[in-house]
Amino acid sequence: MDDLGDLTGPSAGARIEVRRLDPVPDLGTMAARTGGDLVWLDSALPDGAPDTARPRARWSVLAWTDGPFRARFRHQDRRASVDVATPATRWFGPSSTDDRPAFAVLAELLNRTPQLPEPIAGCGFALGWIGFLGYELGRESGGPDRTADGHADADLRFVDRAVVVDHTGGVWALTLVADSEPAASAQNRVWLETVTGAPSRADVADAAKGLPAGGSAATGRESRADYERAVDACRAEIREGNAFQVCLTTSFSVPRADREARADPGADPQLDDPHLSDYLRMRASDPVPFGAYLRLGPLRVASRSPERFLRIDADGSVLAEPIKGTRRRLADAAADAAVRDDLAVSAKDRAENVMIVDLLRNDLLRTAIPGSVHVERLCEVETYASVHQMVSTIGAVLPTGTSRADVVLAAFPPGSMTGAPKISAMVIADRLEGAPRGVYSGVIGYFSASGAVDLSVVIRTLVTVVDASGRVRSRTLGAGGAVTWSSVAADEADEVVTKTRSVLGSVGAAAHW
Repeated sequence: MDDLGDLTGPSAGARIEVRRLDPVPDLGTMAARTGGDLVWLDSALPDGAPDTARPRARWSVLAWTDGPFRARFRHQDRRASVDVATPATRWFGPSSTDDRPAFAVLAELLNRTPQLPEPIAGCGFALGWIGFLGYELGRESGGPDRTADGHADADLRFVDRAVVVDHTGGVWALTLVADSEPAASAQNRVWLETVTGAPSRADVADAAKGLPAGGSAATGRESRADYERAVDACRAEIREGNAFQVCLTTSFSVPRADREARADPGADPQLDDPHLSDYLRMRASDPVPFGAYLRLGPLRVASRSPERFLRIDADGSVLAEPIKGTRRRLADAAADAAVRDDLAVSAKDRAENVMIVDLLRNDLLRTAIPGSVHVERLCEVETYASVHQMVSTIGAVLPTGTSRADVVLAAFPPGSMTGAPKISAMVIADRLEGAPRGVYSGVIGYFSASGAVDLSVVIRTLVTVVDASGRVRSRTLGAGGAVTWSSVAADEADEVVTKTRSVLGSVGAAAHW
């Protein structure tokens, strides 16, 4: 076992203990064996992925939320609640509720979080806060005043137990101990010694084999004709000079899979999790760098996102990697190559991408050292299992001591999901969409105790809300695209359908307008 030793300052006596696991565990099996809440940040790449994408898919994290030092931050109905287990009150104080903005509470929690060095070279995750921030928190950065429907606007957990996988080799279990809390530390040491790298359970492996038969309809929130009219309304706003680009979205109500309908009604809905089975099928058919499965209270979030929002290293280096421009993959190799080449030279798609790059440069400059914001690559095409996408990279450097919550707030929501200028585009989209987006268009990831942050954009994501018995109250998939003056309404509607295929196909459904 590796011991990182004592630290100084507010983290004195707190440290991470590490054990390398052998054999290599299957994280899907570990997630299936776990009752209660968890967050799985799940990285992968399809065969033939470009070398530029490989660093984004190096690390996966499976974090448990039930450790003795646990804490929970939730923001719902414009109120913050912080629930703290007794051993963690020395850092976060007692459980509380108040009506402060979410990012103000998050900044305070991050300031109180034990400052811990990265336990694994090259990996920013050193335990800490993990979960999601929903799109409606954009109201705190000047966006429309909405809240999510039926679930929290944010749910982050302070986790003291996790397994980290380096896809270039190596798997480690991490746990937090503190000299001031010997009983809680002893519990975590027992967990560290007993967590195993068991091979994949057969029934978990089977869940990823084959796609459900049939083709049930995922019903659009509005008709295709209504969406096309909304595209034209965005173009009218652009003509009037109210925006350059508007990210217009919609959602589809996804029917329950046959597997779920046949589930034993007496089974524990968390130990026998049909939503995890859905996610395992998604990941088998569509490897992406920023996959995620979240089981947090009533939410089940299954995300196949290829897009990073922000990465902040412990030293203050910042990276944003927006995606704008998408083409469907084709089975014929020559036709597929032609589609990729068309995306690479598309003036419309390049314009969409460049607008968001400029927006993000402005967002990062609000907290970065002046002169440090720079574009590392512009409009490069990357290929994934189901789509070709155009990606750019913007870098920056933060002043020492900059609050990570302030950096995220300054750039939130992700510009690739708003349009430009951001506030005006958000107002236009909100009026035309007429509904909250919830988790979709927000971010998933972690705020590490090391000061590192890594957050993905919530796209290609199935969001399910269940009741106390595990019955589905709602299951939705959001999708949309960037509207510019040169947009054609029918083409934009086609792009929406393209973006639904990888997720809906994995659960035996198809978009129906």
